[in-house]
Amino acid sequence: MTEAPTIAFQQLTELVDNGQRQQLRMLLNDQHAADLAEWLSEMDPEHRMSCFRLLDLDNASAVLAELELENQRELLKNLGEIGVVPIISRMSPDDAVDLLAELPRERAKAIILQMTDLEAAEDIQELMTFKDDSAGGIMSTDYLALNAKMTVEEALNYLREKYEHLEEEIYDVYVVDEQEHLVGRVTLRELITAPTEALVESVMDDNVIKVSTGIDQEQAAEKLSRYDLLTLPVVDERGRLRGIITSDDAFDVLEEEATEDIYQSSGIASSEDSEVLTYDVPKAFRARLPWLLITLLIESGSASVINHFDDVIRQTITAASFMPLLSGVTGSVATQSTCIIIRGTARSTVNWKIIRRNIFHELKVGMLLGACCGLVTGVFGYFFHQSHHNLGLIVGLSLFVTMTVGVFIGTAMPLIFQRVGVEPAHASGPFITSILDVCTMTIYLTIVHTFLANIL
Repeated sequence: MTEAPTIAFQQLTELVDNGQRQQLRMLLNDQHAADLAEWLSEMDPEHRMSCFRLLDLDNASAVLAELELENQRELLKNLGEIGVVPIISRMSPDDAVDLLAELPRERAKAIILQMTDLEAAEDIQELMTFKDDSAGGIMSTDYLALNAKMTVEEALNYLREKYEHLEEEIYDVYVVDEQEHLVGRVTLRELITAPTEALVESVMDDNVIKVSTGIDQEQAAEKLSRYDLLTLPVVDERGRLRGIITSDDAFDVLEEEATEDIYQSSGIASSEDSEVLTYDVPKAFRARLPWLLITLLIESGSASVINHFDDVIRQTITAASFMPLLSGVTGSVATQSTCIIIRGTARSTVNWKIIRRNIFHELKVGMLLGACCGLVTGVFGYFFHQSHHNLGLIVGLSLFVTMTVGVFIGTAMPLIFQRVGVEPAHASGPFITSILDVCTMTIYLTIVHTFLANIL
């Protein structure tokens, strides 16, 4: 087998400009879909469309599935229904659903009605009834299922006939009863080595790990990863096999969820608006504004606290110089706790017992960190502010208290958020930082006010 020739981005654009369509067609169709998608993403819309139209249907469907959302929308808009229908027909049902979900409902419906493969059209319509972020929404209807009452010989003949029609490589074979209920799983090795007259139910494994169609996609992906499965069966509320989630689907979900967490922890509102690097200014504005407004309101509390202690600050300007230090260190230790908690509880169900255990653990760590940092800060304050010998002790005490409070808030908030069903990533970033600023200023200035006579 000869290796496909490598091409450069500039070479593609030159071939388009020179009108060398035949050479361009040969080069494009020899490349991997992932590489083509990357190159097409770098092109301007005109060159991208010129190259895409030269792809064979199978390659076009694979490349379209690999492209970023914005580029998919652009190509679908320019292709029209006549160009889209044959491409959609060649895609796996789950990829086709992802693509059609970006179109207006009426246009998506019209495309499905024009499909000549009625079975594929029915699969697509079924998948579109599930929520996008559910197991049913990401599952594939390309799977192999045997009847439990088949003999091994009948099963092998059936698989030999059906396998060639599948869009994807399938290694797991599932077993169902007469009512399509999932009852087991069998490997090809077990079928090949079993006596031909044996029933499938006698060689299958009836302990099958599965998920329901309505379960969240992230939970389904994590289950597939936890048990090192190639595929994960999806069943409906009656236990009937409806589809499978493949390992590549699970990888895409985990990557999507990780990206969403990163955006949310930075105060960006929605994963739908995560295309903030596509230079869509209105979309980026809408994504970032909500949590910044909340931050603005909370930080107003800090201004109120400082204004309330205005007399204290005027009397002890030196003490005020330590306010950024306390705010920064307290925010950092709280962020550490938040990250550890979110990561540590990502794959487990949170209950109040776990919440208490994690809070007490982090409090112990926070108190040790606070004592150490408070001691260092106290020594620093003592030697560098000779005119106020007691200031170092007061700042050190304040840092101990604020770091302990910071660890408590950084630990408790994501745990409670997760317990009540709110995305815990919302609890980090600007939200926690703002609350901690208010708490830190209140604690520090209250302590300074209490010991004011000892500072002066």
